[in-house]
This record gives sequence, C-alpha cells and structure tokens, in this order.
Amino acid sequence: MYHALHFGRLNKKMQENYIVGIYARLSRDDERAGESVSIENQKEMLSRYVREQGWTLYDYYCDDGVSGTTFDRPGLNRLVQDATDHKINLVLCKDLSRLGRDYIEAGKYTDFVFPSLGCRFIALNDGVDTLRKNNEMLVILKNVMNDLYARDTSSKIKAVKLSTFKSGKYVGCYAPLGYRKSEADKHVLEIDPVTAPVVRHIFDLRLQGYGFRKIALQLNAEKVPAPRSFYYMAEGRENLRGETPFWNDVTVKTILRNEVYIGHMVQNKTGTVSYKNHKQVSKPESEWIKVENTHEPLIPQETWDAVQRMDNHPARGRSGKSGTVALFGGLLRCMDCGSSMRYMRDYRKKISEKEPEYKAYVCNRYASGGKNACSSHYINQKVLTQIVMTDIRCKAMWAQNSRETLRTQLLAREQNASVERTRTLQAELNAIGKRLPELDKLIQSAYEDKVLGRIPESVCVNLLNQYEAERREKQERHKELTGQLAASRETESSVDAWLDMMQDYAQLEELDRPTLVRLIQKIEISERYTVDDHEERDIHIYYNFVGYIEA
Repeated sequence: MYHALHFGRLNKKMQENYIVGIYARLSRDDERAGESVSIENQKEMLSRYVREQGWTLYDYYCDDGVSGTTFDRPGLNRLVQDATDHKINLVLCKDLSRLGRDYIEAGKYTDFVFPSLGCRFIALNDGVDTLRKNNEMLVILKNVMNDLYARDTSSKIKAVKLSTFKSGKYVGCYAPLGYRKSEADKHVLEIDPVTAPVVRHIFDLRLQGYGFRKIALQLNAEKVPAPRSFYYMAEGRENLRGETPFWNDVTVKTILRNEVYIGHMVQNKTGTVSYKNHKQVSKPESEWIKVENTHEPLIPQETWDAVQRMDNHPARGRSGKSGTVALFGGLLRCMDCGSSMRYMRDYRKKISEKEPEYKAYVCNRYASGGKNACSSHYINQKVLTQIVMTDIRCKAMWAQNSRETLRTQLLAREQNASVERTRTLQAELNAIGKRLPELDKLIQSAYEDKVLGRIPESVCVNLLNQYEAERREKQERHKELTGQLAASRETESSVDAWLDMMQDYAQLEELDRPTLVRLIQKIEISERYTVDDHEERDIHIYYNFVGYIEA
C-alpha cells in the first residue's frame, strides 16, 4: 500500500515537471551537414514549445531519411530505451506522421508502449495528447489517414519507377562496374575507361574455363579492387561502411549474367515486400522489364553468347595442380560409352621442369574401372590439336567460299530434324494443355466431396496433395517445353550466326581454349579400329549452333 501511494506521489511530481524527449523524422534525402533543414525546423519549433511550457528538455531523437512505414529506426529505438529507463516521461513530436505512417504500429506506441512506460505523448500540430482521453478517436483517424497516405505515395512512386524502367532509363544508386552515369543525364550509362578493362578481363577468364570462384581468386591475387572500392575511389572518399574489399564468386557470377554489358537494360528484378515491409526480395523473371540497345555495349554479342553457354557447356573442365584447365578439358566424350575423357600427363619425358612432353586423354570410365568398363580411347593432345585445327580451317574456308551452299545444306538438315522435334514437343504440350484443366476440376471436385461428406478429410488431403504435385510438375514441364519449342524455331538465325563466326578462322594458326569454347560444343572420340591392315578412328566435332557437320 505504501509503495503504491509513494509511486503515485512520485508520478504526480514527475508530471508537474516533464522531462521531454523531442522526436523528429524526415523521409527525404535532402541533407545538409548530416541533418536536413526540415529536421532543424522541427527541433526549433518543438524546443520552443518546451520552453514555453516550462518543461525540461532531455534530448533530441532524430531519424533523417528514414521511411515512416518502418519502426526499426535508430532514433526511435533510442527514444524508447530512454523512456524505458525513465530518463524521459514525455515524448513530443510535430505530428503523428513523424512517429509513423503505419496505423497499427503507430497506434501500438500511442495506446500501449508509451502509456505502459508512464510516458505522455504529444503530437503538437495534430492536437493529440495521450493525457486527454477524449481524443482517442482523433488519434485513430489520424493514424489511418497517415497509413493511407503512405500507401498512396508508395503506389505513385512504383508507377513512376515502372514508367522509367519501360523507357530504358537507368535507375540505381551506383552504375554497374564498367559503366558510369553520364554527366548530362544520370539515367544514361556510358563506358567507364577505368573499370571497363576489369569487366572484359572477367569475361576473358570465363572463356578460358575459369569458374566463378577461381575468377574471384585470380582478381584478388592481382589486387584488383572490388566494385564498391572503385566507387569510393571515384568519389575520392574512404569506405566507412566496412564492406569487404575482396571479390567473391557471387559478385563474379552477377557480372557475367548481367545483360547491361551487351547494351540492354534489365530492371525491376527486385522489390519490397510491401509499402510497410521494406525488405528486398527477388521478383520472378516474368516481372523483369527489359529494354534493348539503350547504351553502348561493353562486351561483344558473340563473347556474351559463348560465356552464357559455359553455364551448361560440357567444357567447364577441372583445373589440375597447376591451377589451369586442360586445353580440351570437359570437351571430349567417349563415342562408345558416352563418358567424359580424362586428361593425363606423362612426366617420364619433359620439355622443361614443369611441362610434360606427353599430354593425352583417355576414357574416364576406363581410367576408373579398367578394361572391363570400357577401352582406353587414348589420344595424344598434339595429334588431336592438329585434327581440330584442320577441321576448323576447312569449315571456315567452306563458310567463306560456299556460304549459300553450306547454309542451304545446314538449314535443310536442321529443318528435317526440327520438324520431328517440333512435332514431338507440340504433342506433349497439347497433352499437358488438356491435363491441366482436368486437374483443376479434380481439385475442385475433391473439395466438394469433402464438404458434402462423401469422402473423409484424410482422403481429401491425400488427393489434393497428389493433384497439386502433378499440377506443379505439369506447369514446370509446360514452361520447359515452350522454351525448347521456341529454341527449335531459331534455326535460321543460329546457322547465320555460326557462318559469320566461322569466317574469322580460315587462317587459324594456334588453337587455344577460348577459341575451342567459342566454337565447339563437344568432340566425340572413337576407339581405334583396323581397316585394310591399318588403324583408323572416328572423331566427330560438334560445333556450337549447328552441331556435327559431315565432310
């Protein structure tokens, strides 16, 4: 009883001399020396009111450039902590929208948090004062109006951004590595001569068979600054955010898959959960906005295509102890068993202390399981190199001197294969198109049988799970088949692209890995066989875009 009476007297005494915490917030980025002018105006107006009331000002709590739809703010968190520690007993702000624009969260603070801490709350311009119980409805209405304002503002901002995306203008705080924002128009990208060589280097390393992580390690070994480091260097200021100055595989992968480097703008890839939840989430590819040819490309289209093929290309290869990928690593296939062919070296004879004289490839299944698994299919790298170079030069001369004849032959071959492939794909698509509506009806029927008591709930759940699983599978397959069907209809452009590419290699004198990856999809090696008392073997070279071409 004494404690309650004592607390009541103490509380009454505190109410007579309020210890005030002034809260100010602004969500715009118009800063001046760390705090915006509007923040300063709020502080000046509210501190004057405190003086007029004869109260004691304890401290200012400010959140500048922070949205009112989030309540995880440094200034607000510190204010609540000081109220919890009874350092203040009155919170004063300009209006309710400064506290927040989410009516549920704002109402939680005014109705529960501050009162439970014995803290009075005043929103001066709105006439809101938690000491006066007759204005509770006003507080609720104000909070709802602020929430609606935030929703409306968010919708308008999204509409403006979508319009900007669709016009092909760049929207972002930082230009992608290799580019910089034009001084004439910040929505236009231009090649940055400082960072562009880094991007080209990354694409070159990928063409040489380097994986994402290995490229990152190589860049770190070369002491190449990370993308954000380049930004701060250009700004002439130190990176105070503590971000890592090193490259990693994720950054490398993002660069290698960004179509901005071939002159296309692809935006709207991410967004927030809602106007209240600002957590960034990835959007499905169907919602991306792509506008082509918006700026000068940094990477040639053929280089881009070759790099993209690397993701599913058999020639990714594996690096050995020296850290390099074998010339034909990942490209060779055993013609008999279909397995890859393993790179091997013979150190019994050496050209130098490091390089073996004999480099060769054998069937991987044979190397692992012996002659019972497969035969060796052994082939010397020097011999294979000469064979492949000769074939490339031959096809290149053919493309130069008999382009139309070769084009007609390739199109006819591809069309014959494409007709059957298209017929098969279309038949499966039609079957899936019929099955999906049937599954929708079955799902609806299962629900109705459950509601009408025709089947037990457990049976209904099992049926629904089966139908849903099949529907997801069919939808995914439908998407896959649609893509394959579209690809099968691009034969003509693929043949033209191959003919254009091959013409550059009529005088090829040296075969390197980037050239192999660019031109060749795979090479099949048969075992030796005897014809008229001498050994022969079949080597089938499958080119990108057009596959195997018989001589």
